[in-house]
Parts: sequence; C-alpha cells; structure tokens
Amino acid sequence: MFLQSINRVLEMIHAESFQSQYLAWWVRQESNEAAGDTNISDDDMNFGLLVIRICLMSVQCLPHAGYPTSTTGVLKTHPSHLENWLYSIADELDKSLNSKKPTLVTVQHRYYHFVYLNNYARIRDSWSALNAAVKDAHEIGLHLEIPTFPLSEVEREIRRRTFWSLYVGDRYMSSFFGHWPLIPEGYIYIDPPHDNLQPLSVNPYVLTSFTDRIFHIKITRFLTAFMSPPSWEHDRVDSIAIAEFTRQFQQVIIDPLPPVYWLDNPGNTWDAIDPAISGKREMLSFVIWATKAFLYKAFADPSNSLQQQNSPTLKNGCDLLALSHRRSFMECSSKAILSIDNLYRRIGDEEGGAGEKLFFIPACLAEALANLGICLLSIQADAKSLGMDGIQFHNDPDIRRYYVSWFDGFSLLSRHSQRQPIARKGVTILEGLQETLRKFYQTAELLDTQSAQQLATESLTGQGYQAGRYQLEHALASMHAHGRKRTQQSCSFPLPAWLPSFLATTGRSWLFQDPAAFADLMG
Repeated sequence: MFLQSINRVLEMIHAESFQSQYLAWWVRQESNEAAGDTNISDDDMNFGLLVIRICLMSVQCLPHAGYPTSTTGVLKTHPSHLENWLYSIADELDKSLNSKKPTLVTVQHRYYHFVYLNNYARIRDSWSALNAAVKDAHEIGLHLEIPTFPLSEVEREIRRRTFWSLYVGDRYMSSFFGHWPLIPEGYIYIDPPHDNLQPLSVNPYVLTSFTDRIFHIKITRFLTAFMSPPSWEHDRVDSIAIAEFTRQFQQVIIDPLPPVYWLDNPGNTWDAIDPAISGKREMLSFVIWATKAFLYKAFADPSNSLQQQNSPTLKNGCDLLALSHRRSFMECSSKAILSIDNLYRRIGDEEGGAGEKLFFIPACLAEALANLGICLLSIQADAKSLGMDGIQFHNDPDIRRYYVSWFDGFSLLSRHSQRQPIARKGVTILEGLQETLRKFYQTAELLDTQSAQQLATESLTGQGYQAGRYQLEHALASMHAHGRKRTQQSCSFPLPAWLPSFLATTGRSWLFQDPAAFADLMG
C-alpha cells in the first residue's frame, strides 16, 4: 500500500527488491522481539532509517494538508504530526549509528536526508548530508561499475541509480549555490542507469517509472562541461559556443524524448497506468526549459545597456547571434514560468499544499521572473539609446506576450507570498522591477489596440512582423559591425539592487549568494 499509494520516490529503490528486503527486515524484528532480544544489528538499523527517510520525503510531498486521514484513508493521523514524529525517530537512530564500514543502504538514507533538508531550504545541513553520502559512496566503491564482489543485474542497476542520483544532487548544488563539486568528473567508472527494470513499454520506445530520471541524469551530464569553474567561463559568453551548446542540447536531450515526455502535445496513454507520470512530465518539462534558459544567462543584456561595467564581456560582441540569444532566453524563461504554474497546480495550489513546503518552486519562479524581467529592461534601454540616435522601431508582438507572461508569473508568486517565506522574499526583490515593467507596459504604444491589431495582421501576412521583431536587433548589430558608438546614457528608470550580481554571474548562484536576494533565507 505504501509503495503504491504514497511513495513516489523511486530514484534509488526498485519496488520489488525493496519490498522483499522490507518483509525480511520485519520478520527479523518480530523474531528478535519474540525472543526478547533487544539488540539490533547495524544493517537492520540502517535499513530502518532508510524506510523512515523515504516515509519522510513521501509525507513532505503529499499534495495537500487535507490528504485522507480518516479510518478509510491511507494515513490515520495528520501528515504534519506524522512528519514530526518520523523526523524525531530518524534523528535518534542517526545519532545511535556507529562508525563501521558504510553500505549501499547507508548511502541511500543519507541521500534521502539530503533531499528532505534541501526541500526545506536548509542548505547548509543538506550540503553536509550530501557530503556524508558522497564520502560513504566513495568508501564502498560506488563509482565503480565492477566492484570486488559478485552482484545480480538488479543490484548493479540499483547501484547505478544510487550513484547517479548523488551525481545529480552534487551538480545541482554546484549550479544553484556555487559549491565545489564533490564528485570529480574524471573518477567515474560506473555506467549510467540502463532503465531496464519494470518496463511499461518496450515498443516503440522503452518506458519505465525511471525513464524521466534517465533524462535528468542526461541533462546534468550535458551541463557539466557548461558548469565549468568560474575561472573557465569564456564559453558561457561566447555566442557561437552557446549556439553549439543549444544545438547539441536539442539533439541529445529533447529529440530523443519519448512521446509521453514531449514538450509539445505529449501523449498521455500511460498516465492511467502510472499516475506519477503526469507529474514527472511537468517536472521534466520545467527542468528542460530552465536548463535552456541557464545556457543563455550571459545574454540578458547583450549590448550592455543597463550597467556596462558589471556586464560580462561577450566574446563576439553585440552581434545578431548574441541578440537572438536574448530572445531565446526570454522564450525559455517564459516557458519555465508556465511550467512552474502547472507544477503549483499539481502539488496543491492552496493553503496547506506541498507547494508551501518545497522552496525550489517559488525560488525558481523568482529566478525565471528575474531572467525575463532583465531582458525586458535591456530591450527598453536599447530602444531608448537608439532613439537618441533617431532610430525608431515597431513593437514586437512577442514582447507583449513576454510582458503578459511576466505579470502572470508575478501574480502567481504574490498569491503564495502570504504563506511562503521564499515567495514573500521573491515578491520583495521583484516588486521594484514589477513597477518599472508596469510603467513600460502602460505606454501608449503597448496599449494602442489599433496598433496591436495592425501588427497582428501584418504578422499573419509576413509583413511588419519581421521588422517589428528584428529591427532593433539589426540596428544594434549594424552599429557594432561598423564600429559606430551608440549614444551612451544612464538608464532613466530604477534598476534592481541585485542587478550587478545578476549581470556579473553567468550561473544561477547569484540568487542565493547576493544579500539583496535570498541569501538570508538559506539555512
């Protein structure tokens, strides 16, 4: 009942083998109790801790506080009471463990502890838990495909799942919080998971409950070269290199997606067979769009119109490719905002819902809004600067759509700000940007219905749209190509306090390290 009705945390465990271990574990406990033996082996204590850690994550991720707790429901007590009770038991068990050689189960329960703490934004504690898990994994040789003892194929696959889950968690911490990777790239000798256990489908594609995790691993491995140390950031500001990165991302990640995980018009044939698939699809979609946006981060202000001294120096300058990357950045950020809206709806967009607990959802929404908002500011600054040189351009219909996306996302963040500290802080750091964007959106040109209808008509006939979409970009790129200087003018609109950190950091870690953003909320 637990594995089918509550637990959806299948990154590391294989349901059938876990169930057999669980039953054998209970038989041993009952036998010891009947014999009056109060001694519990280290292996049994570790497995019991694994069970509790999985239960904790499952309760943490329940869709809403009103989850059935009656005598006919799965749970017999309120989820928050159950969670507190389980956590206190796990804490006592963890303290009582001795320092003997770790096992695969030790690594697993430490990993689940890391995820649980991270979900509550207890970043320092979660980093320590992940560090302990990686240390134990190294000690038992989890990075080796062929260990020194015989294993079945199921056991090998579980080892692969465990190691690569650690790898994803490690790179996640590196990307978001600027930590050094714990797992060195050149010391990995274990294959990625083969995704060959419990197939739901083998034709025309393999689909299991773990397939989405395979793509999360692929995305993380793809980004490893891109998430190079800060001292090697030259590729991140090279418009040609980024174009190649994004081409490969499409080829390696997006094109091989099975229909059930397509970004557009996905198939829902298997949703009834595995109810978890629809939620996994939304999460994978969000990760893909957020990752693509991450690739374009350095091109939020390609012409350095906002704060030139703090902007990264683009290797190819303000050319058409760099400017098109800004547009792609806006598109991906807009799609990420939509995915987050869908995630909120799935996990309980209501008081007491799981969305109140999981910090990364409002934090990622704030990040996507910052991304899109700075691009819109940059476009306004470019237009104002070119206007000083007598160059005017038509409004782009896509720009209106991005404004709408931004305000919808900000409204979503505001709705949750009364119950979520992270959402509340997100609103605080973005409210100045919101006011500036609102004034831009309310200009006569943007609200001129007749002009909007004319542009929409022209776009359908292939006229005007190209001029509206690319005129600004061509004007800026032409000036760059011919060495002409734009009129330099400080922005006449207020800029966010966190803008220098945003522009100077090509990764995501600015959001969690800049005191003007979320740094004070990261425990």
